[in-house]
Amino acid sequence: MLENNRKILCIGDSTSLPGHTNLYEDTWFCRLKENFPVFDFISLFRRSITTEILVTEGGGDLLKEFPLGADCLEFYKPTAIILQLGIVDCAPRLLTNIDKVILKFLPNKISNTYIKGIKFLKKRKVANTLVSLERFEENLRIYIERCTIAEVKTIILIGIPYPDERMIKKNPGIIFNIEKYNKCLLNFSEKYFSVKFINPLDSREYEQNIFADGYHPNPFGNNLVFQSLSDIINQAVMN
Repeated sequence: MLENNRKILCIGDSTSLPGHTNLYEDTWFCRLKENFPVFDFISLFRRSITTEILVTEGGGDLLKEFPLGADCLEFYKPTAIILQLGIVDCAPRLLTNIDKVILKFLPNKISNTYIKGIKFLKKRKVANTLVSLERFEENLRIYIERCTIAEVKTIILIGIPYPDERMIKKNPGIIFNIEKYNKCLLNFSEKYFSVKFINPLDSREYEQNIFADGYHPNPFGNNLVFQSLSDIINQAVMN
């Protein structure tokens, strides 16, 4: 059995996973496991997930007797939690909910033409996101309150990557949203003593590429995340 219940639960989207030039050994998750063997690192990584995973899969309602999120927080009873979520929540989308409903009823050939027409006629709108800023904030608030009840010592929020020109060219409005959603993450760190905010993936701070494709961290980017996480674990979790 682990001494003092030393478990760290890690939840993230594709920015946490191998791929995009990274081997598993390049990921910040693997490097943490290698460098902090006293902890049991538990991973819940899945491509294209949003903060909805924290409150919808299995529950997450504080009023329920057993509030279960996809992470089963209350049953892992971790010492600390690392969250790398947000880029899927905040990225401006081309298709609206109405477009998605229409596409469900169209044959494949017609739906392909419909999508091409949308791409030609429409632009991505910053307000058209999978998860609104208000919902994003509420998801995290509920989760952090659950962490408090579960006596989680430290919650580390990794900032949403500030992309380079490759991503910005495809989705210009994304910068506006990333800044708003990251401000929300920062606000939680100022409100709750247990919450720590780090923002190592800012392309403006480095001359060399930190991303493989504009926003997925490459090995160098993963090392930046690893170093920032290591500092927090040494300062706030180990002690």
